[in-house]
Amino acid sequence: YMSKGNSKGLTEPPERVAPAPFRELWGIADSAHFEDPTPIIFTSETYKKNYHNPRDDWGISGGILRCKDDGSQLEIISRGFRNPWDIAFDDRFDWLGTDNDQTMGDKIIAPFFGSHFGWGHAWSFDWKGDGHLPTAPSSGPLFEGSGTGIVFCKVPGYPEKYQNVFFYNDWLNRETRIYRTKWDGAWRKADRENLEILAHAEGGRTMPKSSGRSFDPVDIEIGPDGAIWISSWGRQYGAHFEEGKIANEGRIYRLWPRAFSPSNGNNTLPVWGNASAQDLIGKLGSHLPVWRTNAQEELIRRGKEILPLLLKRLSKDGNTTSLETWLIWTIGRISPDQNWFDLNTNQKIQSLRLQAFHQTITQEVVEALNDPEPRVRLEAVLTLRQGDAQGKTAALIDLASRETDRIVFYATWGALMELMPEKNRRDLLDDERASIRLAAFLGLLEQDALSEAEIKPFLNDPSPLISGLAKKRLGGKYQFEHRGKPLTKNRALQKQTGPIVIPFSNLRASSGNKYRAGLLQIGAQLYTDRGYSITQIPPELEQLTFIQTACSDADAQNDFKLSFSLSYPSTVYLIDDARGEALPDWAKGKWKKTSLLVNSTNPKRLKVYETELPAGHVEFGANRDGLTARKGGYLIAVRPKLLKPDGSISDESSILPLLENANTRRGRDLFFSTNGANCSSCHQVGQLGNNHAPDLSEIGSRADAKSLIQSIIDPSANIVEGFYAQTISMKNGQTHAGVILQERAQSLTLATPGGGKITIQRNEIESQKRLLVSAMPAGFSASLTSQQIADLTAYLLTLKKPKAISKDQTQSGSFKFQLSEDKLELSLGKQPITTYLLDHEILSRRAFINLKSRSGKPVTRNFPPKRPEDLSPGYKGKGGVDHPVMHPGLWISFGWLDGQDYWRLKSKV
Repeated sequence: YMSKGNSKGLTEPPERVAPAPFRELWGIADSAHFEDPTPIIFTSETYKKNYHNPRDDWGISGGILRCKDDGSQLEIISRGFRNPWDIAFDDRFDWLGTDNDQTMGDKIIAPFFGSHFGWGHAWSFDWKGDGHLPTAPSSGPLFEGSGTGIVFCKVPGYPEKYQNVFFYNDWLNRETRIYRTKWDGAWRKADRENLEILAHAEGGRTMPKSSGRSFDPVDIEIGPDGAIWISSWGRQYGAHFEEGKIANEGRIYRLWPRAFSPSNGNNTLPVWGNASAQDLIGKLGSHLPVWRTNAQEELIRRGKEILPLLLKRLSKDGNTTSLETWLIWTIGRISPDQNWFDLNTNQKIQSLRLQAFHQTITQEVVEALNDPEPRVRLEAVLTLRQGDAQGKTAALIDLASRETDRIVFYATWGALMELMPEKNRRDLLDDERASIRLAAFLGLLEQDALSEAEIKPFLNDPSPLISGLAKKRLGGKYQFEHRGKPLTKNRALQKQTGPIVIPFSNLRASSGNKYRAGLLQIGAQLYTDRGYSITQIPPELEQLTFIQTACSDADAQNDFKLSFSLSYPSTVYLIDDARGEALPDWAKGKWKKTSLLVNSTNPKRLKVYETELPAGHVEFGANRDGLTARKGGYLIAVRPKLLKPDGSISDESSILPLLENANTRRGRDLFFSTNGANCSSCHQVGQLGNNHAPDLSEIGSRADAKSLIQSIIDPSANIVEGFYAQTISMKNGQTHAGVILQERAQSLTLATPGGGKITIQRNEIESQKRLLVSAMPAGFSASLTSQQIADLTAYLLTLKKPKAISKDQTQSGSFKFQLSEDKLELSLGKQPITTYLLDHEILSRRAFINLKSRSGKPVTRNFPPKRPEDLSPGYKGKGGVDHPVMHPGLWISFGWLDGQDYWRLKSKV
């Protein structure tokens, strides 16, 4: 078994032809017309490295493949990955792995036969996939890092907390984490959102270099001595030479629990041919998979005379799971007729896998479709699919009609797609049972077998799942996963509802009425005390921060003052109700009339005036000063002039000395403002910005000032893997450049400079090439002053990963708090109690979410809600969950107050 990223399929005949499954994953048209290369068997003396070709990048999908030990019978087991780094199996032969993605976080995967995990899907992309029926879901929280090696651990003598767990490395965060399984039916999940850390380097790294402890973990294995062996790359990414000698040496680390003593004498390699049968059987339960394999091969070589001993040992109580698994496989490989054992769930699962291995389908397989354990039903479905059991589709249809498990249903419609003729599945679209229609519909969509005209009637299907799929297939956009720390949310990116950068402070109205900052966009509320909203706005003003005034002050004629402090020199706009015959007396002669107009529900039309103001104190007067006409209150919008190039070219030597007195507030404004460096048009911090470039939410924990400065002034010096610019040449002569956000079989989506996106159909592409330059624009060394780059760097250095609660704290049994940008996590000793949500893109009030008792019992439902556990009984609305955002957990709020609708999340508490 092997994992393969979305490369290695480049084919340039006759000199270069990749194996057929690699070509298929790479997306080569007419792949079947090529003749597969002849396998070459190397020895350590004759092996020649096949260097990576830069053009061999960005195939449609990565995959998990398997073959015989001589390389023959290569086939795809699972697909839909971006760049799977490693896979490992547990003692039940269930897989877990890590997959890398450049914009939506890395994920943990549990691949199985026929599964597709989203990247490069035929028609519907979803990276996390949890509620996405066309693809298989991930098996853990998305995380901002670089998942690398993974291994299963069940070492005799280890403490219980390290038994039956996976360890996986995160190269970017320089951590080794512990994954503990919690089965949700047949869906393997992590038992917690924030996975426990086993080892770390007290900070992450940038792509080009690490500092501090030399721990940059990649591969991980359990050794014959029982210790955990971790290989660590050198500090630099790639070969680094000094004075003609390689200077970035790696490390090998050997770890073990304090209560465990690694073996130094018991780990010699056995002479398998001389070992007794009992010794060989004992090695089948070894913590070392290669020893199990070698022992099994020797037992198989000895043949059927060994069967009675194997069967006797299998019948004994107290066998470990690994020993039981390998006993069943050894028996089944020696005697294919002895292929059914059913004393427990694991025996059933391994028996079903044996039948798939031997391509034999017995009645027990069909009966297993009715087993109460979802994992057994899943394996029965996969056995029928691998065994090409076309005569058993009636049993699969019956299962689809009643199956409620997320993974089993996914595997069932996939098996029907493979085993049942298209015509018969089309007939199922008329079945009165919604789940049968859904299974048939998903398979036909997967194969692109339905025309748009055939799909349109399903927009009115009584099943919301089917109608939703039809709508999505006919043009609904895929949804991006919002990135976070970790990435656990599962919703679409939302339109920004409030300003990120507020270029003024000390906002005061002499009336005492509430004035606040808003964002100029269609639908924005004009006043703090009225529900009037903007209906049309000139592009020149859109997304500017403006002051929402109080309409109650609209009739003020004197003795009124509005004051605030401008943070920067700015162009300031006075947006005034057109019903006024002139400007108020205090404004006459000071403002230039423009041709711009803003329309709203009331007042209908507002004129726009502008002036230039320096940073500092500003005062405005009464709305009707010197006027007799009745009119709505004025608004004020501000365009700050953050950029003020001084004609010099900034470099490291001019920037570093300014860091000591740098202003992080100015740096934050430069990062987020469209009138500044506008970094957030591509980068994301917390839940703000776009995910078109590396997430910077915790960059201060990974990078030092020098590396950040270099990335700003010379972005192509060190490019994060996955963010090289791509050029797409079209058949019509057009050329597009940017970063690949996602790929489907039919199209790809490109992030273009400035934060835009474009979707390109594959059949319109002439060529696709990777450039050795960053997609981030150069030129900030000229457009920003040295002080501004210092301010921006200082802000980025504040973006650190929250410190974990120390071991001493977790054992003390006292309350502990862990603060991050948008939440405060509360634990009692080691037990998480709740998260206090400080900020959220939709929820406009703070709330305690995921509240638990001191013993860990849930008190409130999950937030965001999870299906099926949070489905509302009897609720018929979309998604099956009543008020999924409005009712987050435990909160305090208002209803209607002074014209503000707090209850329906229209106004922020």
